[in-house]
Amino acid sequence: MSQINSISEFLLHAGTNYRIFDMGRAIRPITSQLFLDIELGNIPAHFPRAQHAWFGIIFFNPTEAKEHYIWFIKLPLDEQGLVLNAARQQFLQIVVDALGQQLDKNANNQLPENPYTFVPAQQQRADFNSLSRLSLVLPPSQYYALAAQYVKNPQVVEWQNLSIQGIADLVAYIQQEQLEDTLIAQFQYFSPEVQLAFCQSFENHCITTKCSNMLLDWWHNGATTQERLLALLRALSQSNEQSLLNSFIQQLLEQEDWLSQDVLILLAARHWQRLDKLNLMRDFMHKLAESGSGLFVALFRDLVLIPDTRDQMLKLLRCPDKPLSLTIAIEHLFASQNL
Repeated sequence: MSQINSISEFLLHAGTNYRIFDMGRAIRPITSQLFLDIELGNIPAHFPRAQHAWFGIIFFNPTEAKEHYIWFIKLPLDEQGLVLNAARQQFLQIVVDALGQQLDKNANNQLPENPYTFVPAQQQRADFNSLSRLSLVLPPSQYYALAAQYVKNPQVVEWQNLSIQGIADLVAYIQQEQLEDTLIAQFQYFSPEVQLAFCQSFENHCITTKCSNMLLDWWHNGATTQERLLALLRALSQSNEQSLLNSFIQQLLEQEDWLSQDVLILLAARHWQRLDKLNLMRDFMHKLAESGSGLFVALFRDLVLIPDTRDQMLKLLRCPDKPLSLTIAIEHLFASQNL
């Protein structure tokens, strides 16, 4: 054990090929070098959540490439967003004790129950499976075909027969299978349940400008319910259409009727990267302060750990022209923790 100091080193030493996905704030593929830098504490976790870094790792022996194994790992972070070295080492010890250094003690390479693993929700697991298969140049699952049939003929195929995995597969393979234009044209004819399911999968993908515009049209031209708004915000979380979304979020912050706590939480969880201007961040945090000091404190602690927003959050504390409600919320923040 003494010669192995990282999860990356363990996987290489065991003779595996592997892919890493950050699962902290939606699912994003990351490079093996970035994962190594994060787990060694050289840089902060890019997408922390609940003071942990969350990863999905799929690995396999290149000589037996049909057998793929998955670990879902969460590593605790310090106040700077860096992985705690002691926690990583404890996890490595659990791995070696359970599996050995060659991954040969357990036929499924599964780990015993421990504080550093987690079980993703059904939707997240479905999207992870689709993204993993795509990254390994594998075909989609057996559930893909029916989802593709539905996209082409939603009036004919019974939506109740679709599976979450099939929809996840279709979103993952939409460019490869050249189905985006078909989906955009037919989306208005999907059942509401299927529309929401597609939005949940879009959350884990960098969707195109065309798809982003379609979703915004779906929102503006349909029933403007909270459920629909939350689905839209999730679906657009990794959209490439930056200016359009920045404008939409600014307008949203001006619509008091829509700023429920769920919407504010989702903006912080999935659209923090769009709150990159001090004025917009100040407007957002002002709305949080008006929602109650508890929510303000919780989301400040969340956002200050994200590298992209940490500086903005700290500048906010020193902003001279803060509204009174924001000043009071910051006082509650200081009373609850040391910054």
